[in-house]
Amino acid sequence: MDISLFKEICGTFPTGVTIITTNKHECDYGFTVSSFTSVSLNPTLILFCLDKKAKSNESLNKNDFFVVNILSETQEKICFQFANRDLTQTQRFKNITTRISKNNIKIINNSCSYLECIVKDIIDGGDHYIYLGECIEGNIDLTNDKPLIYHKGKIL
Repeated sequence: MDISLFKEICGTFPTGVTIITTNKHECDYGFTVSSFTSVSLNPTLILFCLDKKAKSNESLNKNDFFVVNILSETQEKICFQFANRDLTQTQRFKNITTRISKNNIKIINNSCSYLECIVKDIIDGGDHYIYLGECIEGNIDLTNDKPLIYHKGKIL
């Protein structure tokens, strides 16, 4: 199939925008992901996909903890900040208010919700890795109920 057509077709399906945060060797990592979905209720599993070329792959191995921050519509700037490959991990977190999870992972304040997970598996998915995570904790911010949406190549 033509790759451009494939991307255009997949882009007609709106997705939420998330930032995955983790901590490796006392360094905080964060990156923007729109390929996030729930997988299973028993056990509670989610997945997200990350390009194999992304440096952020270095931050996650099996049994590592991570947080899925589901962004609110007011966090467009944060979305682009964490997607910027020219920024260091330290620069990505600059001026971002966070709190710390039980497993020492940053949770981004004012997101719609978050899930803290443990990596259960990393699956080869073509030019991406598929990270399968088991959810161990989460919460909803009832004051930020409108998510940031990615649709047809645009943030809405």
